Amino acid sequence: MKPGFTLLELIIVLAITSLVIPIIYGISEGVVFSTTALTATNDIKLINQKLISDIKIDVVQSAMILDDNSSYKNMVSLNMPSNFTQLNRNKLPIINETGSFPPNSANVGNVLFMVRYLNPIDVTVQIGSNSKSYRLDTYRFVYYFLAKDNSYKIKERNPIVLLRAQSREIYVDYLSINNITDNNEKKALVTSLYNRDMRYAIDLRSAKFYELRDNGNISLVNNHQIQMDSSIASKNFRVNTYPTGSVYYAMGYNGMGSIPKFANVDNTGDKFPNGFEIAVVGPRSSRDVLIRSVVVAHISGKVLENESVTIISVPQF
Repeated sequence: MKPGFTLLELIIVLAITSLVIPIIYGISEGVVFSTTALTATNDIKLINQKLISDIKIDVVQSAMILDDNSSYKNMVSLNMPSNFTQLNRNKLPIINETGSFPPNSANVGNVLFMVRYLNPIDVTVQIGSNSKSYRLDTYRFVYYFLAKDNSYKIKERNPIVLLRAQSREIYVDYLSINNITDNNEKKALVTSLYNRDMRYAIDLRSAKFYELRDNGNISLVNNHQIQMDSSIASKNFRVNTYPTGSVYYAMGYNGMGSIPKFANVDNTGDKFPNGFEIAVVGPRSSRDVLIRSVVVAHISGKVLENESVTIISVPQF
């Protein structure tokens, strides 16, 4: 008899192989998922830490935290990145000057809006044979808010990310200019600021804007719009591809884990507050800002979550 396999032996081998392959595949698939999940778990922790750290830098350097009662909110004109839309239930918090934490849920928002101090600008003007130096405060508006990524869907829903917007213009302090009594000095200062590409001054308390002109004049601007350019708050948001699989990093939705924790839930429209909650309490001299962010990883139909809650104390203008 020639050496080889009988038909029966081949049938047995095929039968065993058909049983073993799915088991091996299931094990390897589980190992791949576990590896990707471990990477994603570490990533969302680091993303959230960096997110909170960046927000804290802005808040600590803020001159004013603005709330839903601020007249500034109607002046904001957001310029959105391609394929992103602001959530239609986003709202600013209401500052409770006599409140404490945990906050009144009705006062909690999911937008953080502030005027941030920038480096002062030093200007020396020449009046005849005399020169005079000034140091003026400058500001920029900063706005954190949630938006949906219209270019991607997870279970028939657009994922949510946090965007950071800042004003195109840098604003110089109006009162520092207006307090100059000598008209020639004032005109020389305004002209010098204009030549440094400063186009607007602001009176923070009254929410009034003034245009600086090249001839040294300064005039009130009615219905000023704060043009703000938006970008993704974390470079890691959206799809990340690893050797073991793809992960979409985003902010959490209502109903994921413990979302929300502080705010009154609204499940209409794009929902509120989702994975970003803001509360502000205390007087101007010692204002406290509570920030809660929930960063998630969408991976193979499952969701991993990381929560961070911090309170930042900062005196206000």
